[in-house]
Amino acid sequence: MKRILVATDGSEGAGRAVDFAAQLAIETGADLQVINVTDDHGLPEAVMGQFTRPQSAWIQDMLTAHSAELLRKARDRARAKGDITIHLESRSGDVAQSVLEVAGETAADAVVVGKRGSGRVAGLLLGSVSQKLVSLATEVVIVVP
Repeated sequence: MKRILVATDGSEGAGRAVDFAAQLAIETGADLQVINVTDDHGLPEAVMGQFTRPQSAWIQDMLTAHSAELLRKARDRARAKGDITIHLESRSGDVAQSVLEVAGETAADAVVVGKRGSGRVAGLLLGSVSQKLVSLATEVVIVVP
């Protein structure tokens, strides 16, 4: 294995996925690619249209800062596992599609995700993002409970 991709949204399940992916990367000598995706469905277009351009820019800046903080925390958590090469990536858009794109762009050998993230329907057995990834990915997908 050369590269393992792990997606994080800052949830407890994503933290367990980061732990697992970091340990797997250490054991296989792989690099770890950590991605956070700002969901483009988070604020409906009708809501965003009510803001002025400066307000919209401020909201985007806040989302970017939040993503950077989540990535920093995931990086620190992974580094606590041991010596590992870590790459960080922030994207916006559809979460599953963005993860698949990054997996392809980085030639990831495996994608690691939590069973459920911090999405709106956290009570489902398998979250919509992890379910989409399992269904659509050409890479190995590891879903961490």
